Amino acid sequence: MKIFIIEDNEDLNQFMTETFVKIGYEVVSCCDGKEAFDLVNESYDLYLVDINLPNLNGLELVKKIKKLKSDAKVFIISGDDNIDTILEAYNLGINDYIKKPFDLREIIAKINIVFEHITKNQIKLKDDCYYISKDRVIKHKNKLINLTKKEAVLLDILVKNIGNMVSTKEIELAVWGENFANGHTRQLVSKLKKVLPCSEIIQNHSSNGYGIII
Repeated sequence: MKIFIIEDNEDLNQFMTETFVKIGYEVVSCCDGKEAFDLVNESYDLYLVDINLPNLNGLELVKKIKKLKSDAKVFIISGDDNIDTILEAYNLGINDYIKKPFDLREIIAKINIVFEHITKNQIKLKDDCYYISKDRVIKHKNKLINLTKKEAVLLDILVKNIGNMVSTKEIELAVWGENFANGHTRQLVSKLKKVLPCSEIIQNHSSNGYGIII
């Protein structure tokens, strides 16, 4: 998971960054609202945004983020407990409003809740490229790529055997069942690779089968 922290308190920013990195998150951080806006076009799973930022107010920043990515996940972290500010933030479509001072474990718990449906089923294939097994779709840079039924079955069996070869016969049985036609596997692999952003991870094993190498 990649998190973008926008917090102008340098000590708090550093503490959050170091903690999230320790538990396995990828983190980008900055202390300036305008500087943050220049970076929002990159791919992030979650934005943690303070309100009182220099050069660009946090709520204005959230408006811009949501305009660019309407489905962006955003937590506000702020000492402002004015109900009008809180309601304005929620009206912008944020996922949570966390009041300062806070225990970082609270944020981690809320992250786990918001992303539970993804983290349980999401398998990283390569940077910014994930396979969501439950829905059998590819997530690439926050965009979802739908697969046909046969493409999904093929990718599913390859993902379940990451690092190992899956024989052509095993693939044919999984995709077509007993009544399969020889030669169709190569065509299906070719179709899958055309829609898969990280297609190079699928490798042919001496014409005996295919495998995913990460």
